[in-house]
Amino acid sequence: MHYDVRGLARYTVELFRAMKELAGDEIELFSFSPGAPATEFLAELDVTPVIFQARRELLWEHVELPRQLRRLRIEVFHETAERGLPYPRACKLVLTRHDIIDRLPEYCVGENWRGRLRKRLGDFVSVHSADKFLTVSEFSRQDICRFYGLSAERVVVTHNAAHPRFLEKAMDEEKARIRAQYALPQTYLLFLGGFDAKKNVGALVEAYALLPRDAPAFVLAGVRKWEYSKIAARIHELGLGQRMHCPGRIDDADLPALYQAALAFVHPSRYEGFGLQLVEAMSSGIPVLASNTTSLPEVLGDAGLLFDPTNPKAIALEIERIYRDPNLRAELAARGRERARQFSWRRTASQTLRLYLKLLGRSDEFLYSEP
Repeated sequence: MHYDVRGLARYTVELFRAMKELAGDEIELFSFSPGAPATEFLAELDVTPVIFQARRELLWEHVELPRQLRRLRIEVFHETAERGLPYPRACKLVLTRHDIIDRLPEYCVGENWRGRLRKRLGDFVSVHSADKFLTVSEFSRQDICRFYGLSAERVVVTHNAAHPRFLEKAMDEEKARIRAQYALPQTYLLFLGGFDAKKNVGALVEAYALLPRDAPAFVLAGVRKWEYSKIAARIHELGLGQRMHCPGRIDDADLPALYQAALAFVHPSRYEGFGLQLVEAMSSGIPVLASNTTSLPEVLGDAGLLFDPTNPKAIALEIERIYRDPNLRAELAARGRERARQFSWRRTASQTLRLYLKLLGRSDEFLYSEP
């Protein structure tokens, strides 16, 4: 099975790698799991794995985990993947809650009672055990405070960021290799993400169908699951099969060249706690078009074009505007690179380390200030 360092795994790896770079021997990192962590994860981090099992997940989380935290004299336990804090308080506890999308009814269709019960238990433990919540945008902070009834002071915003490799210029030969490997057209607009309901790819297909025949091809990249079959059927029904390409999963190492070979990046999502692809695309030096909802305007700032994700005609108008105007593309690409520099894993790591030290009542003088 292939392990992708994307999403929550990417957040975890980049955050703790940057922490180690900033703090060096002042911090020691441990990971806790019932099985061996993926080799790709361990290869990227200076971390000591602690592996132990229990008969049930709840026993692992609320009995064995606190026991291990006490045994190793852990001072701060940081759960980076939405839930999983132990109810018994063995040390200071920090939870990163990226967003609340998995608590919104419109995105939980078909969930069974066990899943709902597990979420409720996780929410109860999080609210009663966490010393601090971290989240990735001001939008998510407000959402989390409202949903859980938390005070604003208890939730701290630390942004995501793109990996530095997205800033590196891809050679023409690398772009050509990517096109050949994934059977991509010479010129294309790009969407990268999932085919789940929140990504709203269906609206993007409907918008593309409204564009003139001279519109550039469109690449819809991402793992073919969730609503992919339905979307692929609609592409065929609209006669767009020769113009809309679905190459499937893209290797993590190929993403910078994929972005940089694109004419523009289009992100029609209905809901995002942050929207990391926007920062990756801006870092890659291509213009960005995104929904005017949730956290996306906050992340994009004035460095891109916004549209109503519920209105295919509005999406089509912005897409046509961007592919017909090379001056606008150049201006947005420059603004995007500047905007992307405001998001840094070192800054996020510094903010997170300072939070740990504040919880422990210790000085942060050994940390350099991050601009």
